[in-house]
Amino acid sequence: MSLPLIGSGSLGETFFWVLHRLRYMFYLVLPTETMYPEVESVPRLVVEMFPFFILMSVVENGFRFLSGKTISRMNDTVASVLQGIFQDCLRIKVRSIEIIMYCFFYYNLRFWTLPWDSVWTWYFSFLLIDFGFYWAHRLAHEVNFIWAIHQAHHSAEDFTLPSGLRQALLQPFTAWFTYWPLALMGIPPSIFMAHLQLGEMYMFWLHTEMVPKLGPLEYILNTPSHHRVHHARNPQYIDKNYGGVFIFWDFLFNSFKEEDPKDPPVYGLVHPVQSYNPFYLQLHHWATIFRRIRDTPGWSNKLKVPFYGPGWDVGKPRLGCYHEIPEIKRPVVLWDPPMNLLEKGYVIVHFVLVILFYHELSMRNLVVNQTIVTCAIVVLLASISTLGFLMEKRSFAPILELIRCLSFFAVEQVLWPVVESIHLFHLHRVLIIQTIRIVFLVSAIGCSFLSLIRISGRLSPLRHHLKISRKKDL
Repeated sequence: MSLPLIGSGSLGETFFWVLHRLRYMFYLVLPTETMYPEVESVPRLVVEMFPFFILMSVVENGFRFLSGKTISRMNDTVASVLQGIFQDCLRIKVRSIEIIMYCFFYYNLRFWTLPWDSVWTWYFSFLLIDFGFYWAHRLAHEVNFIWAIHQAHHSAEDFTLPSGLRQALLQPFTAWFTYWPLALMGIPPSIFMAHLQLGEMYMFWLHTEMVPKLGPLEYILNTPSHHRVHHARNPQYIDKNYGGVFIFWDFLFNSFKEEDPKDPPVYGLVHPVQSYNPFYLQLHHWATIFRRIRDTPGWSNKLKVPFYGPGWDVGKPRLGCYHEIPEIKRPVVLWDPPMNLLEKGYVIVHFVLVILFYHELSMRNLVVNQTIVTCAIVVLLASISTLGFLMEKRSFAPILELIRCLSFFAVEQVLWPVVESIHLFHLHRVLIIQTIRIVFLVSAIGCSFLSLIRISGRLSPLRHHLKISRKKDL
């Protein structure tokens, strides 16, 4: 059973439909709305709410503009959304490892069974699953090889709603470590899966600077203020506020830190990563771990590198020395490769096409031929990679983008079934197909000219050098 779909009602009915959907973003649902008898009956709530993630991000930008703040940087926003799509490309093909492992423990090792249709089961699960998230999140910061996975979520230097979509590709492979005891207690997998998604949606709205402190709620719930601290790289804020929905876990386990207006948070990694390449953002810390294992003396110390904290070194405490974290230099200079208006417009157009295509694929991947799904995922991965290179201003990016645009014409017939269920596409199929073809054709021509210009620019110094050499020979 999915969330209710919009009908052809009046404007008022549409407004109340939107409000109904938005409740899910804040965990404001009735237990009976999210009780499911089997895992197969649990809808992909996060995927269905993806358009609302984008809508809320647009609204946030409006508030930023009206309040005098700069609007979200295009490159950081696009990179964050593309990272979310990058992670979900894995989930489209591989069922969540968290659910697979949870079901294994539940069906083979549970001590008793809690009824799936009990309100008490729902509330009991709500509390314990959030407790499990706290420890999964804490492990992700305090165990180096899990941090290598999780750090991608912290790589954004802007703290805006889209940064909440910048998820870690391999996180489902380690997040289950703290949830299996709940399976032994008999919490049904369907209830576990529903709460897991509701918690994920709740945490999306925490990624903003536009919501101030919320008074007494700050003592119970995780709020944007608490989460700003968690994402900050200021030394006093490192490894604080791990809570998901509730913040009182951090009070209980001594990991809470209040946001200090005298030391406003600066976001990103302690050592900022200057890249929009999705593969590099996700995997670069693994190279750091391997180098440290190679350079660390003694086999016992080498074994500690992946299992101790990211800041650990020989002779230091397990989590490293916080006083060694670099102090923030103000004014803070963010990595922001300059792009002209034409380049930004190009990225935005193809970014919108990627979002629309991804959303349809994620909604219909179970009813589309799996060969088509695999081809579509390859197209998405190629698209988010080349867009990342374009935003980095890589010299080879136009050539890769040219190849991608030309490749579209080779696979377009395979991809159309992914979007055929869209009502607008059904009504205006020929017009939409021709428009998309024109976009890719014009893009290919533009990338060809840019590639030629850059190649000729590289050849000019070589030609000049050859002319000088010939003159000397004469």
